[in-house]
Amino acid sequence: MRVALLAPDAAVWHDTLARVPHDFYHLPSYVALSAAHEGGEARAVYVEDGGCRLLLPLVIREAGDGIRDGTSPYGYPGSLVSGPPAFARRAWAALHERLRADRLVALFVRLHPLLDPEPPESAGLVVEHGETVSVDLAQSPEELWRQTASGHRNEINRSRRAGHTASIDERWERLSAFVRLYRATMQRRGAAASYLFPDAYFEGLREALGDRMRLAVVEIGGVVAAAGLFVETAGIVQYHLSATDDAFVRERPTKLLLHFVRGWAKERGNRRLHLGGGLGGRPDALFRFKAGFSHARHPFRTLRVVLDAAAYEARVRACDPALDPARLDGFFPLYRGPIAAATAHP
Repeated sequence: MRVALLAPDAAVWHDTLARVPHDFYHLPSYVALSAAHEGGEARAVYVEDGGCRLLLPLVIREAGDGIRDGTSPYGYPGSLVSGPPAFARRAWAALHERLRADRLVALFVRLHPLLDPEPPESAGLVVEHGETVSVDLAQSPEELWRQTASGHRNEINRSRRAGHTASIDERWERLSAFVRLYRATMQRRGAAASYLFPDAYFEGLREALGDRMRLAVVEIGGVVAAAGLFVETAGIVQYHLSATDDAFVRERPTKLLLHFVRGWAKERGNRRLHLGGGLGGRPDALFRFKAGFSHARHPFRTLRVVLDAAAYEARVRACDPALDPARLDGFFPLYRGPIAAATAHP
């Protein structure tokens, strides 16, 4: 069995993606961008045995006291597994051993709702957070419209009657407008500072994803009312980031945006448009909005692994003796949580 910790330029990383169904979250260029933004190293754990493969993209960061941890890059990377369950069990065991040897004490993985197989029980603790929504693009346009909630249909029709337009900005002329709207949207929602990406991040996305990423916009009276970044990879279109102008919130332009992208993605021969879920996987207003476009649901799960129990407990206790290191189903790793950050010494 071969076990390796790959850098983004490793040929076997690219070769694996050529052989296994994947999403843009698994691309070396995207993992490298996420690592740069999050202050870590872009790596992928690679396990191969008898033609079977496992690939797990990670951002590896220093955690203090000479230890490190690994987390998924932003989005739903999860693991790619080509092989039977028996191989997956062996591969995860080998992965744990390799990461321990590299001083990692904890692992946090967001599983892919469409691609990730159920991890073996020995892989770690799987936490169910809720559901995500996708659109099955194999359906006819008529069936897609029937699955659209009546309120959504009414507002889409109203937008079209009012002359609102939706399109793909092929020349990226409205990117600066999107970035401005995105930041305003995140601030309006009270999002964490980590979601207020700098300009360099958006330019980095374009460089990392190339023609896979498209900017879709809705204009009202020649003004960008809503826009979104959508990423097309191997038959899956991901709804990555979006924003709405405060001045047009009452017009509900995002409904026209997603209706347009649904048709665009289908025309291009894609299989799925993945809309994601609510905040943290909750069945909130955001989830209900997305659910109005399709009946298809998928589980949103995360995997939490303590690779070195003694070192993990010591790091948690050093942050706050009141924290319980045995609690794995809340914020993880605990020593990176908001309580730990507030009590840690500068």
